[in-house]
Amino acid sequence: MVTQLSVRVENKRGALAEICSKLAEKAVNILGLMVPQQPGVAPVRLVVDNADAAKKVFSLLGLDCTEEPVLGAHLPNRPGSLGRLTRKLADHNLDILYAYGSMVKGEEEAMIIVATSDSAAAAKLIK
Repeated sequence: MVTQLSVRVENKRGALAEICSKLAEKAVNILGLMVPQQPGVAPVRLVVDNADAAKKVFSLLGLDCTEEPVLGAHLPNRPGSLGRLTRKLADHNLDILYAYGSMVKGEEEAMIIVATSDSAAAAKLIK
């Protein structure tokens, strides 16, 4: 399990740049990021290496921040790994609410963030 932070950000040029730059100033590394294409105000979801520092940055920017536990799965970076994980969740009647991830060619592992209908049960399944 990892902690995901969510902030609602006005969809305008430079908004994401400001968030990322301010996090970098405080040496907060972004491990996972999801930004939907959405007009108006959009939720930006992040997994970072220092949630407390990130929350302070968001507060200084005037952004309300929520946090929730999500599944942070490190999977072998090869065909079928994500399929096995999602099949296991489905077979145990866990709904996938959304997912995002990062795979780098040549790296041995990929990191996938998965929000499920029951985070605690999902965490127990992949231990």
